[in-house]
Amino acid sequence: VARRNTAFKFATNTTHGFKVSDKEPPSVGYRRPWVDRDFRMTDAIQGSLYAEAVRKRLEWKRPQEIRLNPVLYTEGRSRYDVGQGGAGTCWFLATVSAIADKPVLLDKVIPGKAYSPEDGTFHARFWQFGKWEDVYIDDYLPVIYGDRIWGAHSKDEEEMWISLLEKAFAKHHGSYNAVDGGKAVDAFSALTGGVSESVDHKDVTNPDDFYVRINNAIKSGSYVISSVPTRNHRVFGLVGGHAYTMTGTAQVRGERLLRLRNPWGTDREWTGRWSDKSETWNGIPPSEVPHADRPDGEFWVSFGDFWNFFSESTICSLTPDFDKDGRTDTLDYIVHIYGQWVGPKAAGFQNKLGNPKYLFTVPDEDDDVPVVVQLIQKKKHRRDSTDQIRCDLFKIQGSADSRFALENMGTKTNSYTDGAQRSFRFRLKGGNYCVVPSASKPGIEREFLIRVFTPLPLSNVRELDERARVVSYELQPSLNIAGRDYQLSFCRTEFGTWRSGVNAGGQMSHQTHDINPQYRITITQNEAPLLVRALQETSKQSLPVGLQLYSVDSGDSIPLTYEQLREKRNSGSEIVHTTDGDAYRFMRSYDFGATYMLRRGDYLLIVHSDTPNMEGDFALVFKSTAEVQIK
Repeated sequence: VARRNTAFKFATNTTHGFKVSDKEPPSVGYRRPWVDRDFRMTDAIQGSLYAEAVRKRLEWKRPQEIRLNPVLYTEGRSRYDVGQGGAGTCWFLATVSAIADKPVLLDKVIPGKAYSPEDGTFHARFWQFGKWEDVYIDDYLPVIYGDRIWGAHSKDEEEMWISLLEKAFAKHHGSYNAVDGGKAVDAFSALTGGVSESVDHKDVTNPDDFYVRINNAIKSGSYVISSVPTRNHRVFGLVGGHAYTMTGTAQVRGERLLRLRNPWGTDREWTGRWSDKSETWNGIPPSEVPHADRPDGEFWVSFGDFWNFFSESTICSLTPDFDKDGRTDTLDYIVHIYGQWVGPKAAGFQNKLGNPKYLFTVPDEDDDVPVVVQLIQKKKHRRDSTDQIRCDLFKIQGSADSRFALENMGTKTNSYTDGAQRSFRFRLKGGNYCVVPSASKPGIEREFLIRVFTPLPLSNVRELDERARVVSYELQPSLNIAGRDYQLSFCRTEFGTWRSGVNAGGQMSHQTHDINPQYRITITQNEAPLLVRALQETSKQSLPVGLQLYSVDSGDSIPLTYEQLREKRNSGSEIVHTTDGDAYRFMRSYDFGATYMLRRGDYLLIVHSDTPNMEGDFALVFKSTAEVQIK
């Protein structure tokens, strides 16, 4: 249940994460079954699908024309109801099969009183881009050979829910052709609004850990859809390029087993070890592990064979599995943020911080707070191409007026991945954060939705004004100096500006050097590391920046004069060297740093650019193991 929803551009009013579109049901005349003019029979099936169906005498008929007593459900709903027909919707039906036994989920998709045979209407809902879309269809179904439903169907011929749901899904996307082939991750999103993660088996380094994950997922009520690659078509009865629903796990005689179901619902099942007719079951009573020999599409397979013959699994849960252990985590608070890459805010990777930026506050807790950020890009049509996208999360380590210093909380990577949605995991301490979605290339204009999943409410959710000036740097939680690790728990940011004739004094060779910004730094520990980072805005031309650190007496008055600075420089003994042995750092860069190991006492840091009167903004980030006094 989403207990908090916040939205920006393109937002709708949301309540508990179950926003439903305001589409009105069709107006039906008295004793005149409705005909859906928006989804005509001539448009519903096209191309090769249509040609193949026509060869089988394709007609469109209402259920009453082909069944004696058609109803939506006969004896409830079950995964065994689902049978695939002439459309390649195994990816969709495998997910329908997974949720068929879960009324709380299926009732969202097929609400109460969804079907009325008298007026010929069927009502379904599909989740899309943050809300549930109403879809209404008439109950004309494609029929072949006079009375056989061409599309998906129930194993009980009087039961219509599978056929009508598939037709509604086809209308939702434009035609049966539009849903002929797809991925389970998209089906699960449409049927639940949940979070899915597809795992390519070849990317898994430890299959045993993956078994634990899917075993936990099944036992905790999550869903797993697994696919067979085309190269394994007809291997031990498997169907290549096909999705199967995982319905259970077990251990027998020390061997790990998985139960899967082919959405065809026929005898096209696994025929290897642990299959329905396998002699491996000899001596194992059904009471220990139910293993009925039925042509219903369901079968058992060893994890070893599964790993050899299946290539991808999609793990689906209503809220994210943060630690990837297969168990759904209690990230029950969801923030929805709607936005768009458009104009200068479609900045791409090179100017990442030129993209839309959104702020939120994580409350202080004793432990780190797990956070999952999901980025979804909007598509007009299901088969539309998607762009390579990613989402970066920054901690706001300092702000003043309209200036912000951001520390990237993710790994240092430029990885952009193609796909309709991506998820990113973080463990965060209390504080203020900024999330930045981006596409790999500039100029890509598209709407997007960000969902932030947390175990507790976030606050102060808002978009950062595009006029804000932002600097950023990569996460550096620790330092290693002379083989010893230091955790940098202290962080402070100082913002500065060089102004012509005021404090833009240039390098030390200029007699105006002393008017540059000077900072007194006081170390209260016996010894402590100090990391100083000099940052500039990437949206502007960078300036050369110099950092010089001197030791001073506690009684010295800051700022020092030019003569005092020259005396310290000439003596040499009062110049503080970096841990790399540098007496001075000078560089043209948007982000560079200097690391020092300092004893208890006072120090003076002077920051300057190249020549006098060279104007520009900068930010200094100070990090250490304990509090450092900076003035």
